[in-house]
Amino acid sequence: MILSGDILAARASSVGFFVLFPGFMIYHTLVALGLIPAFLGGLFGIVTVVMFGIYMPLLPSQRHRMFSCTRGFALLVAAFLAYVLCWSLASYGLQGGGALRAAMIQSLETMVLWLVLFVMGYRVPLDSPALARAFRAAFLVTAGYLLFFVATTGQLMFFARQMLEADGGEGVSTYQGYARSALVMLVFLIAVSRTASARAALIAMGGFVMFVLGARSELYAYLVLATLLLVVWAGMSARYLLTLLAVLALAVLVVVNQFEAMSGTRQLQVLDLSGTSSWLARQHLEQRALTQIAASPWLGQFGGHVTAAGGTGGYAHSMLSAWVNYGLIGFVLYVGMTAVAFLGAAYRMVYRRDTAAWWVFAFSINFVCLLLVVLAKPVFWPLPALGWGAFANALARTRLAADEDDSRHDDNAQQEAADETQGRDDHESGTPDLRPSAP
Repeated sequence: MILSGDILAARASSVGFFVLFPGFMIYHTLVALGLIPAFLGGLFGIVTVVMFGIYMPLLPSQRHRMFSCTRGFALLVAAFLAYVLCWSLASYGLQGGGALRAAMIQSLETMVLWLVLFVMGYRVPLDSPALARAFRAAFLVTAGYLLFFVATTGQLMFFARQMLEADGGEGVSTYQGYARSALVMLVFLIAVSRTASARAALIAMGGFVMFVLGARSELYAYLVLATLLLVVWAGMSARYLLTLLAVLALAVLVVVNQFEAMSGTRQLQVLDLSGTSSWLARQHLEQRALTQIAASPWLGQFGGHVTAAGGTGGYAHSMLSAWVNYGLIGFVLYVGMTAVAFLGAAYRMVYRRDTAAWWVFAFSINFVCLLLVVLAKPVFWPLPALGWGAFANALARTRLAADEDDSRHDDNAQQEAADETQGRDDHESGTPDLRPSAP
């Protein structure tokens, strides 16, 4: 059997999507427990490269539909990727040096991540029952294991690296990697679930999972998203209004009863960020980025975070890192695409009340990404590209569904016209109409 490019892209996206997110957590937990060796390294990078190799020969078969059915949005993404590529190579060529070489490599690696996640978001079949079942099973395993961990250790934070003493846990993901994967898994499951009770259970269990994984920004982004979704759905259904009230009551009850135990965790440090070292370090990086932008507001300073800090990790943890690295145009395109994707999905879901899974997913993932790139994540964080792909997917699915409806309408109209013509011909020739009448 010969498979078309569409089928291959969809199947590859399903497998890649599962491996990069739920599979990522399962793999690293097994490594942390010493049950398997870290044979895939960090997994995310290796799997992304493999997906890049799979997608490249498939892109020509996707290009026409991608560009014609997304109202120019996919073309805008392609223009942004081309801009970043040219900007990075030109900046390195004009100001070549050891530090800028590291910055160029970092940008090229980020571009590969963006391209893969964009195509994956565009082609992942959100209506696949098998994919939904796999994600649900992975979520139940994750939540069950974290419940077991908390119950048996008495610890409210799960840091997989601390479980592996050899090499200081270097072969195991940080809590940010776990939180990224859990966040995407939850957004997907909320989008494909159809009932208020299923979504309420996911939101409640998801809050526990995100809290235990220990990443502040992902936790609070998830909580804001869950509240926003319930508010939107409460305006459409009384059942969701009751669900919203029940979830809020449960959250208040848990916080009140467990406040003393939770008070020493990273998550509640937001009540006094001025005393945390990580917040102070981020403030310093933000201020340095503002200084670099002020010195060159149009062009920024490509690789400025590398030359200033001596390493690729010294960037501002916000959208300012895009302005520093890619100039004003790159900053506007980067933030603008995420904003357009969120607002477009919000219009469709809230104003047009379209509750299809692809619109819920596009709305949710782009809201989270927009919130976090404004407040907490650098331009090298890859998830916004998944949001761009999800929005393109929703646009394409809606356009194709509309075209199919128009085609069916035209076929019906042609059939009715043919029947009417045949009826006139039979009448004029005196031939009796022997066709059965409609009931």
